[in-house]
Amino acid sequence: MRTFAAVLALFAASIAPALAQPAQRCSHETFPVGGQNVAVTVCAGAPDGGKTVAVTETFKNAATSFNHVTSIEVLPGAAASRAVDDVSLAPLGLNYTLHLTLVHREASVSIEHALLLPGAVPLK
Repeated sequence: MRTFAAVLALFAASIAPALAQPAQRCSHETFPVGGQNVAVTVCAGAPDGGKTVAVTETFKNAATSFNHVTSIEVLPGAAASRAVDDVSLAPLGLNYTLHLTLVHREASVSIEHALLLPGAVPLK
């Protein structure tokens, strides 16, 4: 009986990280914009019939935050799928736009490239 309990405990410990995986589906970046830091969090939703993945983006500075939703079309058999998203930072009181290249791979999403517009200033 002790052996069974030990094996069960090891099995439960081994699957615990897999059960916590949804929290790992988000990535976080901070970019300097207009003299302040803007934190950007991007999170992947569950695939919609295997064709698209909803992406929720949260933009936050010291004073406020807002959410933006977009999607990435998943390419069958591809190691990664990408989408471009332009987000105005006006809700943060900034007269800029972030031009983001989002990449989806292995059930997570991250920012691959970021440009600050106007001026096409590379941030990442």
